[in-house]
Amino acid sequence: MPQDALSQDDIDRLLREMQGSTGEVVDEASPPDEQNSMASATNIQPHQEQMTRRLRNYDFRRPNRISKEYMRSLRLIHETFAREIPRHWGMLLRAGGQVKIASMEQTIYEEFRNHLAPQCFICTIGMPPLEGEIAFQIDLDAAFIIVDRLLGGAGNGLKRSRELTSLELSILQRVINALLPAWREAWLPVLHIEPVLNRTFASTEFLQLTTLNESVLVTTFIAYFLGTEIEVTACIPYSLIAPVMTRLVTPGTITGYLGSDEVDRQRMVRHMQNTTVTVAARLGTAPIPIVDLAQLAVGDVIRLDVPSEGEALIHIGPQPYFIAKPGLSNGSLAVQILDTVRGRMNATGGGTATQSTV
Repeated sequence: MPQDALSQDDIDRLLREMQGSTGEVVDEASPPDEQNSMASATNIQPHQEQMTRRLRNYDFRRPNRISKEYMRSLRLIHETFAREIPRHWGMLLRAGGQVKIASMEQTIYEEFRNHLAPQCFICTIGMPPLEGEIAFQIDLDAAFIIVDRLLGGAGNGLKRSRELTSLELSILQRVINALLPAWREAWLPVLHIEPVLNRTFASTEFLQLTTLNESVLVTTFIAYFLGTEIEVTACIPYSLIAPVMTRLVTPGTITGYLGSDEVDRQRMVRHMQNTTVTVAARLGTAPIPIVDLAQLAVGDVIRLDVPSEGEALIHIGPQPYFIAKPGLSNGSLAVQILDTVRGRMNATGGGTATQSTV
């Protein structure tokens, strides 16, 4: 045993001194040694209370695997999603509304399932390239209200409770599919995902999202539509978001949620990268009768209304944007950009640029 280790007798004596310091009063007639012992125990008491305040109960069955920093970032993702829901559901339900987060907490999958009603609408969503699925759940009463609205009713729902039919499940799939673009947009600052609806259930009996003791993040949304509250619950297993957890607290991610102009610009650039536009260089115009046009042959020359050293207008779509000089590049027709139409107009005192067509 190490020399500095306390024996059991030493431990018992320290405990007795600490207990005595909480309730016993030091007697003035007590021996000096006994008074010093009491004073030492009294000095230990504030340190003991400070240690007690720092202690917190920890439930090993419900480990908090997501730290506070990650929780803040995940809450920002869900708040972005909540702000986008009215825009997508408003067109579908033909009604305005708003959505807010009612709660967000960590728990285990077993408790999430136990809190669900036996009969409800629940679906699983894949989030490629992430492996695994998340779940969206809507209460049965709210599901009937949505179905009644989509079928042309006022959104009154049903007075009795029953299991959803196959037709009603198909209708509710449209409701969830309408939310997937908003879910993708909310995750863009962290990862580009392509959410897809995988499975739908009318009961929780066959739902197996992950293992029972797996940590999950459960977020409850309250949507105010059609004069009623529609509760939507999202369940995300920790194993699904664990690979990208470190991206949640990067400075760029946090500023992106706050509406950074640079992040918004980059997002717009990503959306525009696959956009196709028509670009044309128009050298000039020339009126010509249809009879002469039909008799044109190889080698004929059409005189345009610009000199041979003239400039061309570069059109993007129907509008002219650039001024260019025509020429050859590696034996092919090409143009060299000289200026913008707006810049030339400003330099010449606001004159209008002539739109030329071949």
